[in-house]
Amino acid sequence: MLYCVSAVFIFTGVSGVSAIDVYTPAELFAENGTTATLSCSFKSREVISSLASVVWSFLPEGETGAFTSIFYYSGGKQFPGSVPQFKSRVEWAGDMNKKDVSIRVLQMQFKDNGTFSCDVKNPPDISRQMSFTKVRVVLPYTHFCLKGI
Repeated sequence: MLYCVSAVFIFTGVSGVSAIDVYTPAELFAENGTTATLSCSFKSREVISSLASVVWSFLPEGETGAFTSIFYYSGGKQFPGSVPQFKSRVEWAGDMNKKDVSIRVLQMQFKDNGTFSCDVKNPPDISRQMSFTKVRVVLPYTHFCLKGI
């Protein structure tokens, strides 16, 4: 019986699959018309490989269902997703070697309100789960100076 347990332990240990921990802020407020950086970082036990990738996805506020990819990064190249509202407005802001996989969204709009997800893979490490940021686009802050009060 001891022999079988040892064999299972050795087989499990050789599988080489471990998990990545992915981190994003829970919430981000961005002024309408500005550029917002959506931060995402990760911890991996493996050296960053050329197969490492990140997928950013979006689910509009008030909707349920599946997230839609808005940005993909792999092999040092960035690829736009399939959501028309983000066309030409999302760019890479991270540094994979520093485990930073952040993006910038240009010209934030009220229709960008919703939840963004960050999913990282660094084979053989895979993400246990995506990390999410709820984004709220707000009116620009205006500074009023009241005289004579």
